[in-house]
Amino acid sequence: MGLYDTVLLRENLPLSFENDEYRLTPEMREKYLKSIIGVKNGQIRGRDEYFCKNASIFDVTGTKLVWGDIAPRDVTKMFGVYYILSQHKSYWKPDEEAVRGWKLKGEDPNSMSPFRHMLPDFEPMIFDPKYVKRNAIARIIDGEIQTSRDLIFTHYQ
Repeated sequence: MGLYDTVLLRENLPLSFENDEYRLTPEMREKYLKSIIGVKNGQIRGRDEYFCKNASIFDVTGTKLVWGDIAPRDVTKMFGVYYILSQHKSYWKPDEEAVRGWKLKGEDPNSMSPFRHMLPDFEPMIFDPKYVKRNAIARIIDGEIQTSRDLIFTHYQ
């Protein structure tokens, strides 16, 4: 049994986090300042270790913080609320109208991906928060991944 099995699939979550009302407040900012993100950009994990492959983590403002194979142990020190989007919806095929900022791909010293050279020159970095919440396959609240089968099947493309 891999670490994937440690993510509790809930049945009481909506099909979208769009109306969850989490936003950047002074309290959320304080939690963010205390957080440690255990994911390294482009990290690769074994199939039995990760919850989702090549996903992106966003904060409540719609800013992409990191991407890679995400395991439950990577988020245990992430305080506050974050959203996880699939690679498809956060990188390859995002809704262009939802993208509010792009970043030039640079040489990322933290990237462990052997395919980094094959990626596009620009990547979307800041999204409309409603898009992020509407398309999330999971959310992280105070170090715990929250998701359901329905969220994964609906939004993991």
